[in-house]
Amino acid sequence: MNMVLLKDPSLRRFWFVLARGLGIGVTAGSRLEAETLARNACSQSGWSFEPIEVLEDVDVRDLDQNHVIPNMGPPNFKGVWFPRLNT
Repeated sequence: MNMVLLKDPSLRRFWFVLARGLGIGVTAGSRLEAETLARNACSQSGWSFEPIEVLEDVDVRDLDQNHVIPNMGPPNFKGVWFPRLNT
């Protein structure tokens, strides 16, 4: 039997377009929380966090189908889902 876990309705998806690389996808309760999670993920990975744009309530179907979609974690749970850090 499969159990489906529903996301918290207060969470939102954010996509941080970076000056370098594809970007960072985060699900969080606010933009500030998402930015903190993204900044921490970059810091831990040794990357620079320099967003040039932030997309709020991003539809993941609009993201890169060849690299982001097959390599992302579940975007319906809190955390960084691209790169896959929330699994």
